[in-house]
Amino acid sequence: MPTKVIYASQTDAKLDSNVLTGGGTDDTLALQKVLDLSQELGGIHLVVDGAALITGLIVHSNTTIECLNKACGFYLADHSNRPLITNANPSAQEIVDRNITLIGGTYNHNCIHQAHHLPEDVHYSQADLFVVAISFFGVENLLVRDVTIRNQRTFAFLITNWQRVTMENICLELPDFIHGGNQDGIHVQGPGRFLILKNIQGSTGDDFIAINADEEFLGGKNFFHPKASTGPVTDVVVDTVMVNDAAQILRVLSRESIVDRIFVKNVSGNYRSFGFYLSAWDYLSKGYPGNFGTLLFENINVRQTKADYTYTEPFLFRISGHHRSLMLKNIYYVDPADDRYIIYVEGESDIKDIGTTPAEVDSLLIDGLHINDNSKTFQSRPYLMVKGHVRHMIVRNAEVLNRESKNAIFLATDGKYAKIDQLFLYNMITANVGQLISDRDGKITTCHSTNIFG
Repeated sequence: MPTKVIYASQTDAKLDSNVLTGGGTDDTLALQKVLDLSQELGGIHLVVDGAALITGLIVHSNTTIECLNKACGFYLADHSNRPLITNANPSAQEIVDRNITLIGGTYNHNCIHQAHHLPEDVHYSQADLFVVAISFFGVENLLVRDVTIRNQRTFAFLITNWQRVTMENICLELPDFIHGGNQDGIHVQGPGRFLILKNIQGSTGDDFIAINADEEFLGGKNFFHPKASTGPVTDVVVDTVMVNDAAQILRVLSRESIVDRIFVKNVSGNYRSFGFYLSAWDYLSKGYPGNFGTLLFENINVRQTKADYTYTEPFLFRISGHHRSLMLKNIYYVDPADDRYIIYVEGESDIKDIGTTPAEVDSLLIDGLHINDNSKTFQSRPYLMVKGHVRHMIVRNAEVLNRESKNAIFLATDGKYAKIDQLFLYNMITANVGQLISDRDGKITTCHSTNIFG
């Protein structure tokens, strides 16, 4: 039987709000009545042909919400303190809700007038839930396309316990930035398999994208949501990310659940503090070592703005925990605003409440590193810093072109956990570099080099 199509303007909804400024009549009951028809009819297609003020909607299996253009969509009423959209049967263990589609429109979470977490009078780590813009807990076959999320209070999307999720042409708008407000973009936790994120652009206050298998879960309640889950995350493709001054571009986190077959490519724009953080994030020093399989990052060309997080040093890539294979291809570092690390292989933790999980990397391949610096920024840090353990480290097809001599060090080792068993340097050109390798304490066992010019 064909899915029934209902236009919002043909219901009791007034559609007299504005997706940018809000106001108007509360249309929640009228629109929820339509969405609930999915249970009776086996599916529903709601076409939103205006702007609706709501206090939050619940979607069932076989539901499509389609907004005709960016001026159509939803504005969350003041102090609703809940998601604009969530699934009807949230679960951390099973998947009940399937075949849900959001197409087009603007979803305004009205962050200034929502709580960060509930209950409000406790520290967030003791909370029952974060107030996020859109959430799905236990979902299969989720499609989100051509959607704008505006002014999320914490995460724009929180998705846990999922299978087959595709999100493409997503715009994240954050004119009401709240410093330290956890205003992530797309936040995904396990267990999950088969995720495609394509053409994601905009601004966030924290992680632009977070692929976190098991973040800060200590065996008690999950403060993100009672139904939020943790577990393995595999088979992920992130393609075409354009970021505008996010605090951090992408975090991949594993404490003990595996993250594997993660492919990230074509990232551009600018960021403030942290680029790509591949972290075991051992919160409260519980001894979790991280579990990373194969990760690939390719065609990364981003610029720095002023770092706003000061609890650790800024970086483009930072690596901790156990890694099987990490590949970085065609990485660009152009006219830096400060002297942050390009690649930092972590040793001892310097972050409060985060335990030491030094990097243990079986294979680190850096293929195509392009440093092109015409700035006058002083380069006190090495470009590549190894404080953890790398068994096979390969750097090939690299160029360092500094207009002025900065006396910079290309690769350095430091600290008690630092060790490189086999270092291979192939096809490198350097100009105005002070030192190619600094290994004062003999942390590199064997070094092979061919075609080094400079």
